[in-house]
Amino acid sequence: MFEIMKRKRIRIALLLLAVVSLLFWWMQSGHKSDKMESGYSGNFPVMAEIVRVASVRDSFGVTGSVQALRDVEVFSETSGIVRKAYVEVGEKKQAGAVLFQVDDELQASAERKARLACIQAKRDYERYANLYQEGAVALGSVEPLKLKLDDAEADLITAGRKYRDTKIKMPVSGTVTARFVEEGEMVQPGVKVANVVDLSQLKIRFYLSEKQVLMVSSGSLIKITSDLYPGRIFAATLFSLSGKAGRDHTFEAEARMENPQATPFRSGMFVRVSASGAAERQSVVIPRAALAGSILNPQVFVVNLGTARVRNIVAGSSYGTSIEVLSGLVPGDSVVTSGQNELHDGMQVSVLRQTGKGPEK
Repeated sequence: MFEIMKRKRIRIALLLLAVVSLLFWWMQSGHKSDKMESGYSGNFPVMAEIVRVASVRDSFGVTGSVQALRDVEVFSETSGIVRKAYVEVGEKKQAGAVLFQVDDELQASAERKARLACIQAKRDYERYANLYQEGAVALGSVEPLKLKLDDAEADLITAGRKYRDTKIKMPVSGTVTARFVEEGEMVQPGVKVANVVDLSQLKIRFYLSEKQVLMVSSGSLIKITSDLYPGRIFAATLFSLSGKAGRDHTFEAEARMENPQATPFRSGMFVRVSASGAAERQSVVIPRAALAGSILNPQVFVVNLGTARVRNIVAGSSYGTSIEVLSGLVPGDSVVTSGQNELHDGMQVSVLRQTGKGPEK
């Protein structure tokens, strides 16, 4: 009996020892977990900055494409065999320069025939007009000859146009970017024979959002930059701005600029388009480094009496290293700018350095 009681006491003692050990381990593990979660056993050191009101100017930067002021497709207006080509791709030509000569034998013959018929009709009309002035013939004899002369002059105009159309010419001054026919080929009216671009002036086309479109108007100064010419800023003028948004809710805009000879652009190149609003405005701003959440769900830690509290904000535009706050903060609030990644809501902090002017929180 004594032996049984002794064993029972030993078991109870071992059980109590195990419970105490388990309780001690649990308390130590929880304390260690808290220390690991906070990363600091005392007041966590942070740096902060006072929320302030600053003067900001709205601006935007978008990608645009360069286009020639005039991009013209050249078409044949006659039929026949191309006898001579006077152009190669890449050549610069003045307006009116001949690109292709189409066989003109029939057209030249028709033009000469129409000219002779016109000359004869004019002589007949003038002779009868003089006789009418002298009273030798009646007016009814003169009027048919006048109509015949008018008809002959119209035929001469038509024949002359057909003859001139055998010389396919440059419609505008510019650079030939494509040639679609060769010597000996047959062309018909409406056949495309070449493409010409006028690069003396450029069109810059780009698209603006609903907010950006309010920053500019026709005549606004637009800045153009390109990776091809680093450090160079080119000035353009906003020429047109669409009054209707597309399916993606953006508005098409077009700026124009002279094509610089020292740093020329070509049609199809990409550029960076930027502009600033006309006037400055006052707005609440904080350093971008103060953001604890994402740009889609921005949050900051606000320090008040040594305690860091999470606060949701509504972010606006970015201005360099600063970001506009539309709501959620007021001037004078102290926001954490360094160390916020280790914080949690309600954590005790110690502000090592606080920049900016404003009342302490």
